[in-house]
Amino acid sequence: MSDNKSAIYIALILIIVQFSCKKEDDPLTALARELGSYKYSYIETGSAIRLNGATSGNTTLTYRGFPVSLTGSASGETVVTATIDTSLIAAYNTLYNESNPSIDTKAFRPSFNGTFRIAANEKTAADSLYILLNDASGLENNTLYLVPVRLSANNGGKVATSVVFFKMMVTITAVDLYVNGGAAFEYTYPYARNGSQYWGFYLSQDEAGNVIGPSSLDISIAAGVRFPAGELHAYAVTDVSDSLINAFSAAAYTSYERFPEGTYSLTKASAVVAANTLNSSDSLKLSFSNYSAFKPGTFYLMGVKLVADQQDPLSAPPRNGAGAYALFSFYILQ
Repeated sequence: MSDNKSAIYIALILIIVQFSCKKEDDPLTALARELGSYKYSYIETGSAIRLNGATSGNTTLTYRGFPVSLTGSASGETVVTATIDTSLIAAYNTLYNESNPSIDTKAFRPSFNGTFRIAANEKTAADSLYILLNDASGLENNTLYLVPVRLSANNGGKVATSVVFFKMMVTITAVDLYVNGGAAFEYTYPYARNGSQYWGFYLSQDEAGNVIGPSSLDISIAAGVRFPAGELHAYAVTDVSDSLINAFSAAAYTSYERFPEGTYSLTKASAVVAANTLNSSDSLKLSFSNYSAFKPGTFYLMGVKLVADQQDPLSAPPRNGAGAYALFSFYILQ
């Protein structure tokens, strides 16, 4: 009898030792066990528009829905909840030797607010799970993001798949503005020259020796992409800098001088591009005067360049390079 008691005591001690030594799975081991042989990413695409660091027009372009199912038929209505779990990205990268970037919890959201109802005696929800691009402000352009989603059911239901991985290729287009043309004078129209809009005037004189030239010219502005969140504001300044004159002279193999002081002014230095449009609804206006200051037989040049107003959140930045310029040259015929 004592031998039996000893055996029972030893068995109990072994059981206690076994349970006391058991550790909870670390997140990586738990995820590996949860996934088993499951490794599949539903690929989606999304896009957004960025202006001065803020994004708008967050759009999910393509997606493939994942069926939300239980392991068995629901005895009553069951609600499956989907939540994005960004903590799984690092574990996924380790398991599958990938380098998916981290994401903010607000960047994406589950479809149907993450709620999927399964009717009694059914196994699968009527709605499918996919992810939506929610806020791309912290995301990078042309980047593929991994979005892990956890599924859980109420009323004792057991989901067929507890973790689903989505990947979304996100494209972010930055808003910029450029000069896209403007008014003509007589038979002289602006045209693209080395990326800038260029007005080249050969001006004649009347019988009294007065130069026949434009009193003003309108300059139209365009946006590189439609901005859905509101209107865009364009601002401009004049430019007769040595760097502009010298660069243009070198490119044209012709010696240019800057416009004489007091012969030009930007009488309207701002324009507006309405929301969801590309072309400005009004124009910049460059005015000319005192034509007597121009010497006949000389090439003159000046520019109008787009600039950003840091105090205006709707001021779109100018396009890099020559697209931000309108150039004007005068040559008074002798």
